[in-house]
Amino acid sequence: MATIFVLVITILGCIGSLSESKLVQDEVDALRHIISRMGLKYWRFDDTTCQVEMVGVTSKPPSNSESSIECDCQFGSQTCHVISLTLKGYSLSGVIPPELVMLPHLQHVDFAYNYLSGTIPSEWASMQLKSISVLANRLSGEIPKILGDMTSLTYLNLEANYFSGNVPRELGNLINLETLILSSNRLTGPLPTALAELNILTDFRINDNNLSGPIPHFIQNWKRLARLEMHASGLEGPIPSGISYLLNLTELRISDIHGTIQGFPVLSNMTGIGFEEL
Repeated sequence: MATIFVLVITILGCIGSLSESKLVQDEVDALRHIISRMGLKYWRFDDTTCQVEMVGVTSKPPSNSESSIECDCQFGSQTCHVISLTLKGYSLSGVIPPELVMLPHLQHVDFAYNYLSGTIPSEWASMQLKSISVLANRLSGEIPKILGDMTSLTYLNLEANYFSGNVPRELGNLINLETLILSSNRLTGPLPTALAELNILTDFRINDNNLSGPIPHFIQNWKRLARLEMHASGLEGPIPSGISYLLNLTELRISDIHGTIQGFPVLSNMTGIGFEEL
């Protein structure tokens, strides 16, 4: 027989004092909508502590699950605002909630390792999010072009979903992006040249897709790149010699390349590489 457990979404850290502050009612209402849309039916929320208790029927919480709300209470009128929301590893089977737009101060979203379906809502385009992780869900369709409007993003992880179609050129608008992970989807077509504008990327992963066309030479312009994974991406050789200019690389995986292979770039000057798979 299943047992009742109480799962407390803890606070990663509250900025400012909570002793005389509380979350504004609009954000309390928004959290109710969000939790409901994501398939969590049993929960309690304390707006004076930014703490949520969710009561569900199950044998035990998932061992690798993580849940948290982070609030910022450095606002006037004794109010707090949600700035970070994590519901990770709970096998939630709802949809990605458009109601996040009702949390105007939200910066970080992590819904990894669930069964969420649909896609990233167009409503999110107006938000000032800095990081989005929907790793290992069931999102499908084309990667939304509206992501290109979210120029505050520094981290975007869409890995292990069912996204298909071309990588949208609009992602090249994300000039503050440091991490872009599109691995393990069903993406096709060439990498758009607009990605050349992502000059501060440190982590780029596109492996395990069905892309086509050559490995783009503009990768050599990503001088800050520390991690590059393109194995089994569907891209074609040769491997650009300019990769040897990426002196900050510590991890390089670029095997299973289609087409012509005209030798590997000289990597002897890339002394920081701790792992390479060519």
